[in-house]
Amino acid sequence: MKKKFSYFLIFLLLCSSFVGSQSVFASESALKADLIFKNGFVYTVDENRSMAKAVAIKDGEIVYVGDNEGVKAFKGTDTKVIDIKDKMLIPGIIDSHSHMYAKSEELFWLDLNPYKTMKKYSKSIKEFRKKNPNLEQLRGVGWNKSLVKKESESRKLAPKKLLDEVASDIPVVMIDNDHHTIWVNSKALELAGIDKDTPNPQGGVIERDPVTGEPTGIIREFTGIALLVEGLPEPYFTVEQNKMGILAFQEMAAERGTTSVFVPLAGESPHETLLDALKELEKEGKLTLRYEIALWVNESKGPEQVERFKKLRDGHQGRLYNANSVKIFADGEDFKSTWEQDHLEKVVAAADKEGFRFFVHAFGPGVNASLDAFEKAAAQNGKRDSRHVITHLPNPSDEELQRMKELGVIPSPQPGSYWGVTRMKSYFDMGIPVSASSDFPVNDFWPMDGIQGGMIAKDEEGKLIPEESASLEQMITSYTLNGAHLLFKEDEIGSIEVGKKADLVVLEKNLFEIPVEEINDTKILMTFFEGQEVFRNPSFDSGTKPPGKINSVKGPLQRLAE
Repeated sequence: MKKKFSYFLIFLLLCSSFVGSQSVFASESALKADLIFKNGFVYTVDENRSMAKAVAIKDGEIVYVGDNEGVKAFKGTDTKVIDIKDKMLIPGIIDSHSHMYAKSEELFWLDLNPYKTMKKYSKSIKEFRKKNPNLEQLRGVGWNKSLVKKESESRKLAPKKLLDEVASDIPVVMIDNDHHTIWVNSKALELAGIDKDTPNPQGGVIERDPVTGEPTGIIREFTGIALLVEGLPEPYFTVEQNKMGILAFQEMAAERGTTSVFVPLAGESPHETLLDALKELEKEGKLTLRYEIALWVNESKGPEQVERFKKLRDGHQGRLYNANSVKIFADGEDFKSTWEQDHLEKVVAAADKEGFRFFVHAFGPGVNASLDAFEKAAAQNGKRDSRHVITHLPNPSDEELQRMKELGVIPSPQPGSYWGVTRMKSYFDMGIPVSASSDFPVNDFWPMDGIQGGMIAKDEEGKLIPEESASLEQMITSYTLNGAHLLFKEDEIGSIEVGKKADLVVLEKNLFEIPVEEINDTKILMTFFEGQEVFRNPSFDSGTKPPGKINSVKGPLQRLAE
């Protein structure tokens, strides 16, 4: 409570010492808030999980948390006051697994998701090319694996031939929604130099005709995908395209109450161009999210790649973004390990020695393989507060949970996903700081789904597991304070406390007063990033006009042009 009133007490002391002087007025002005929220249900997520009614903000930071009477001392002539009318105010959502760079795919690639037949695939590809006659390559996203397989078998054609029929003179590369498999034509294979004699890269698969050995046009996992896209005229997105994608993503994130994201890169991810885009947008004052980027570790390379990671990290240490982590795919879609264990341990030890934090994709054997590597790295390099992360891990064993706790490894599951998460309550019971996430764009990006999903635990077959259902308090913590802990920013964000950044979200309903089944229908009414309004739901009248500086109604092209 003393902390809440510290600014006001300092002001009173100054007044008593300098009555009548200009210093009094300067100090009084300095302590007047830029923004005040009143009449709210403020769930602070502080150590005591306190509730409050009002919050005051100055220069992007929280200067008061308390009742409506106490906040009056912070109201000045220029202070904006928002009456949130008993709506719920929580810290900004932190998504600890988001491939936000994939937003550029929506802007620049062909979206195959709306089409459900090969005939419509072909038609859409032809129309896309007609609208874009100068393409040197054609990229798309969202194809259905079972549909392509069925069509290929019925017509007795390799998948690449189906694309060759539509476009054979330029490379065509389509990625599925899971982003683990690509479908390519013959031209793309030719440019990449992939033929029947090309060996599978470590962790990747070039599917082949069982008789001829020729590539079919399907390539799986990220080392295989990287092998292919390196031969394209444009491997991924330019800096300018990434800037547009980032701005578009920020608008979507604000609408979903999200103010920080952890971004693990994949095999064809735009390492340099994405980081350069973030750097430019930060200089231009256009970042409205915090980003931590995890650089992709190539399974087919060794410890020598750590030098490249160090250079990228050193060149990208912004206030709102950094590249302090690296990403490993420990197992693939077939739940088989993508690494040789000895090789994994050498790479992990080398990067750990340089202070990198690991973010690991694992569904099955990759969990223990990674834990073994972390344990050996700590023994070799010394223990430190590494906060390594394992994402997905839908149903870890008790033994794995215990090892994670002992090694300080953070789980980042997707409680709102179709995979099902069955151990959310166990994480909390064991004192493991679980940090919930979306895995956008593989899963829909709506935090309320995740909060509800974690409170209604189910197995992969949809059977309820009440003993693993987390509480509302726990689920909110997993999206806020625990996310801040994962980002090494628990002293800056993640709760509503004096001295922290004013990343705040106004919810339509008090989640503590509604049935669990209604949580995912709860609207986000307003989102604030460091005290600046970045989203307002048109249905909510707070009594103040939205600022002109940051307005989510503007499109990414407009924002880029400002």
